Order: sequence, then structure tokens, then C-alpha cells
Amino acid sequence: MPTHPFRRRVAAAATALLAAAGLCAPAAGAQERDMVILGDSVISDPSVPQWAAGKLGLDPRGKSDVTTWCPTSPVNWGKQAAGKLGLAARDYSCTGTVSIHPGPQFASQVTRAINDRGLNPATARVIITTGFNDTYHNDGRDSAAIRRDFVAAMVPQINRIRAAAPNARIQIVGYPKITAGDRVCLFHVAPNVSDFTRFAAVQEWENTAQWAQVDLARAAGVEFLDMKPSTWNNNMCAPDNLRMWAGMVDFYGGPGNLPIHVNQRGHDHVANVIARS
Repeated sequence: MPTHPFRRRVAAAATALLAAAGLCAPAAGAQERDMVILGDSVISDPSVPQWAAGKLGLDPRGKSDVTTWCPTSPVNWGKQAAGKLGLAARDYSCTGTVSIHPGPQFASQVTRAINDRGLNPATARVIITTGFNDTYHNDGRDSAAIRRDFVAAMVPQINRIRAAAPNARIQIVGYPKITAGDRVCLFHVAPNVSDFTRFAAVQEWENTAQWAQVDLARAAGVEFLDMKPSTWNNNMCAPDNLRMWAGMVDFYGGPGNLPIHVNQRGHDHVANVIARS
């Protein structure tokens, strides 16, 4: 029997109201808005047991590899920022990641993210922290040459990300401050007691990584989120209650996972900066 015109109008009005209220079922195939996280151990931040289990193949997922999976912290700055922004976190970051040196390739992270649809038209944000491993692995080379080669290797990867996730906001997230001038503080052996060791090479690597990231953001037309200003006084030699970059032996700077990496205080801070950006 044909539906009465009045009933059809009522049904259409009800459907419109439900859609406006967000109560209708999503369209088939709709994807969750996500944040894709890419980069090296500074952003992935696995615990030492997680990292070791992956390296030795003792994890239920098998041996870790940049092409399949890598251990990551559940509270690294990427996952925290995603939560603050109401996005699903898709973390492909991996320890040891490089772009211009043999090792776990950044390009492999991008490939994995594309293949499993982590990067897709619903991706809202992509954050990337990488480059430092390429500096010390190329120690002795001219800093300008490292920066040039890094940009040449990374721009095509940014283009792949953009093609797979055309609606995403892409941010190169810089490293928090590591050194205090040309000094590092590797051994924190008592409350606010540590060495204060001259290590000019680390300062040079830090500066090269910073400017390589700036160069990349400019060349690829993406954002650079500079973490130096807000962490300048939270470096490896900062007081215990301020330090965001752990020493090699550091029992007093607060919780953290890896030595000579960002501690949990640092991850919390960077996550807040990303979420506010």
C-alpha cells in the first residue's frame, strides 16, 4: 500500500533531526579520525624491558622490526597529545630510526602506515620527530651536507604522507633541549648532584638536528613545532625537579623509560604543547 504523503514528510523530518543530532548510524566504511605518530626512540619511548623483548623476539608479537611493529610507550607525547585532541593514536615510531644512514628507515614507517590505512583521508594530524640519529651516525661530515641530505631523503616521505592523508595537519616536532651549552650531565648520583662534562659533539648534533628539521619543514611546506624555547632550562643538566632530558644514570629526575632520552615530565610537557598548537 502506498505511504501517505503526510507520513513520508514526518519520516523525512525525523531522519533530518536525527542526522543533525548525530544519532544516525555512520556511513559504511567511515574511518575514525586519528593522529599518526612517526619518528625515533625519543618519541616512541619504550621501556628497556619492552625494547629488549622486541629485540630478542620474546614479545608475543615476535621480533620487533620497523616494517612490522616496534615497542612504544603508552604515555609517550604522541599518544598523550592524541588523547587530549580526541584522536585515535596510530603509533609507527621506532627506536633507531634514520633517513640517511643504514638502519630502520623512516620510509618504512610511512609504508607501514599507508599499507594498514593508518594514514588515510580521515587522518587529522601527523606528528614526526626524527633526525638526531642521522647526525651522530654521520659525525665528521659537514653539518650543511647532513642537513641537505636529510631534507632530500625526507621531502619525498612527507609527500607520500600528504598524498595518503590529504586532510592531515603535518607537524615536525622538534627535540626538547638536551645540552647545557657544550656540557652534558650524564650521572645524577645524589639529589641535585651530577657531573658537568664538556661534550661539544652532542651540542653540534643537537644543533644540526634542529636545523635539519627546520629545513625540512620549509622545503616540504609543513609546520615546525620548536620545542627549544619552552624546554631551554629543562635540559640534561637542569635541577632534579625541572629536568626533562634524563642522563645516562639518573635516579632523581623523576620517572622515565630510556637513559639519555626525554623523561616522563618531558613527554607530558611536549604533549601539552602539541595539543595547544
